[in-house]
Amino acid sequence: MITLLDDTPPADAMGLRQRVDGRWVIVTVTGDLDLSTAPRLEAVLDVPELPGGRRHVAVDAAGLEFCDSTGVNVLIRAWKRLKALQGQLILLHVPEPIRERIGWMGLDKVFSLRDSLPEHTIKIRGPEWERTGPSIPEDA
Repeated sequence: MITLLDDTPPADAMGLRQRVDGRWVIVTVTGDLDLSTAPRLEAVLDVPELPGGRRHVAVDAAGLEFCDSTGVNVLIRAWKRLKALQGQLILLHVPEPIRERIGWMGLDKVFSLRDSLPEHTIKIRGPEWERTGPSIPEDA
C-alpha cells in the first residue's frame, strides 16, 4: 500500500510518500527538508499517525537535496519517540553531503544509516522478547 502524500514538490519544497513494507513504514522524502517543510515530515512521523500502529520507520532520503538543523531535529525527535516505544528509526540511501553533515554532528552514532531494511527486526511484547530473527545490535 502506497500513500501519496505529496509526490511532486516545487523546487524549494519537499515531497513525501509513505508505504508499508511488512513491519516497516517507509517514508520517502524528496527536495528540501528545512524550516518551512519540516512540520509536514514531523506530522507524518508522529507515532499515532503511523499505519497499523507500526513502530519501525525507515526514512528513504535518496531524493533529499537539502536538510537543515530543523529537519535534523525532526528526525531526532522521531527517533526518541520510536525508541521509547521499542521501535526503530533508520535512514536509507542518505546522500553523501547529508551523510557527512550527520557525521559532523556525531549523529551517525545515533541514527542507523543503511542502504536497505534490516532483514530481521526484534519485536518486544510485554516483558518478554519475541524475536522474528537473530538479535540485531541497537545501533544497527
